[in-house]
Amino acid sequence: MSTPPSPRYQHGTDPEFAQRAADTFTLEDFGSALVLSGPCPRCGQEMDFMLVKELFRDGTGADPAPGRPVVMFCTAEAVYEGSPDGTSGCGAFWSLTLPAGAGG
Repeated sequence: MSTPPSPRYQHGTDPEFAQRAADTFTLEDFGSALVLSGPCPRCGQEMDFMLVKELFRDGTGADPAPGRPVVMFCTAEAVYEGSPDGTSGCGAFWSLTLPAGAGG
C-alpha cells in the first residue's frame, strides 16, 4: 500500500473546509488564549491554531466573541511543493464560528 502524495501548496479556501474543521477540531481554553486543534481540512496534517485573548490586562479586554467567525489557516509543520520561501502549511484557510461559552 502506498502513501497518497501530499497536495501542492495552494493559497485558497473551499466551503467544505469550514464544515470539516467544525466536525473535527477541539477547543481548549488556556485563560489567555484559545487553542483549536485538529487535522487541516485540506492536507489532513495535525495542526494547532491559537487565538490570543489577552496580552496585557489593564481593564476590560475583548475576548474572542462566541458567534463571531474566526479566520483560520493551515499551520501544519510541513513544507509543501510550491510554497513560498519560509512558509509552512498547505495554504488552506477557512472561517470557523466559536461555540457559545468559548473564551468567556
